Amino acid sequence: MNSSPIACLHGWCCEASHFNPQIEYFSPQRRIISLPWQSSLLEHDGPVDLAVAAKRIESACLAEKFDQPPILVGHSMGGMLAAMIARDLGVPVKAIVVIDATWPLDQVSSDFFESFIPGLEADFQTSIRDFFTTRLLSPSDDPVINARIIDQVVQSDPDVALAVFRDLQTPGRLPAVEDIPVPIMGISSSLRFLDRDNLLHHAPDAWYGQIAGSGHFIMQQAPAQLNPMLACFFDHVD
Repeated sequence: MNSSPIACLHGWCCEASHFNPQIEYFSPQRRIISLPWQSSLLEHDGPVDLAVAAKRIESACLAEKFDQPPILVGHSMGGMLAAMIARDLGVPVKAIVVIDATWPLDQVSSDFFESFIPGLEADFQTSIRDFFTTRLLSPSDDPVINARIIDQVVQSDPDVALAVFRDLQTPGRLPAVEDIPVPIMGISSSLRFLDRDNLLHHAPDAWYGQIAGSGHFIMQQAPAQLNPMLACFFDHVD
């Protein structure tokens, strides 16, 4: 049996290139792509939200003409989108990996995100730089990598970024763990945004792993830990 293809979904205001260490690691054995889903929303004619983002990802997967359903690997908001796509099954999905997403989104986190919106509206670049710097980094991280990523994220289109960020507050937008009909792997950074107990309670067959000594940008900061962890799960679902 051929190995399942992999479609990677970057986080909010991040870049498809953040998955380059995984593409380099897995491409000799598997078909693997990373989709620039947020920047693709600039091409959409009309208002955008997470549902539109999910549809664009589904269309991109169909355009790839995979020979079998892909495993979706989503970081942060990309993990939320992977869960949405797996719930709604606009395209067949083999499994999902949710990397360091605040998922399920509890009320405390939802309220915090909502409180952050006025600052983004008033001064997008300063607010998003402060958000990434104060909440998403670990003292063990390589500061050069973090600085490069943050310099990228502040260049994101503010209208698109705000539109999808606001949509986190839409009731029913994000799925519950028990709504996901395919195998799940959850991976946390040392910051532990992913709700491990909720994941394993509602999906007892789910896999869970935590990366030691890494902030939010696991794919760049800790590929030597992450890649073998992903490989074990990929082999399991195949």
